Amino acid sequence: MINPKELPVSMQVLDRLVSALAVTLTCPRCKQVIPSEDVNVPNDIAFCRNCNLTHSLSGLALGVQIDENVDLSRPPAGTSFQREGSGTVIRATHRSFGQALGLLLFCLFWNGIVSVFVSFAIASTLQHLGVTLPHGFPAPTSHGHPVGIGLTLFLWLFLTPFIAIGLGMLAGFFNCLLGRTEIRIQGGQGIVFSGVGPLSFRKRFATSDVTNVRIESQNWRDNSGNAQRKSQIVIDTRNKPVRFGSMLAADRRQFVAAAVRKELVRG
Repeated sequence: MINPKELPVSMQVLDRLVSALAVTLTCPRCKQVIPSEDVNVPNDIAFCRNCNLTHSLSGLALGVQIDENVDLSRPPAGTSFQREGSGTVIRATHRSFGQALGLLLFCLFWNGIVSVFVSFAIASTLQHLGVTLPHGFPAPTSHGHPVGIGLTLFLWLFLTPFIAIGLGMLAGFFNCLLGRTEIRIQGGQGIVFSGVGPLSFRKRFATSDVTNVRIESQNWRDNSGNAQRKSQIVIDTRNKPVRFGSMLAADRRQFVAAAVRKELVRG
């Protein structure tokens, strides 16, 4: 038996990680738990007896292992795989009612407060433009006098980042309800679409330039010092990598990555 102290530092870190996640280390194929006796830390191997398959231990522990034998005819809920003529379309929804509800509540709270100051700035701007304020709309004053143009401009500059955050949360809310990620492969070209309507991006790449498809996981800390993790799909090409899929749930991201890899990476 190998003494943990004899392992390289990276393997010691992985050993601790596996020890913490042993009860949830699962095979991406059959979703069955892989027992600790079938885990080999020094060789970075996790063996699933049910599927008779060997997986990368580090890939499973970090949630970046892609199922090489994915069944494209049985996509998980919220995803689809379709052959359309000579092309292929892989879709996954961003729908998450829990996240949407959380964003909606915070969005209403945030924008409700910001709207008070925005209304004040709008009223002051209309006054300086000589526009009569609607009936019942309070006239803005400062110390009993009309608000000066300098203060009005400063107020707009001050409010701009708060308005942007509010609009960003509103966009996130619609993305959690109606957003989707779509990969269309046809005629030697691939197109990645992600978002909803105008709140989306498109990335194009040549399928002949693709060298690999993988899931990338990055750890970082927010302003409060809390550990966070961001996972996304990466299509490596001879030019620059195409990154997407951070809005997808883990099972949908796994299926999309596996399907794209099966379509684009041969051999």
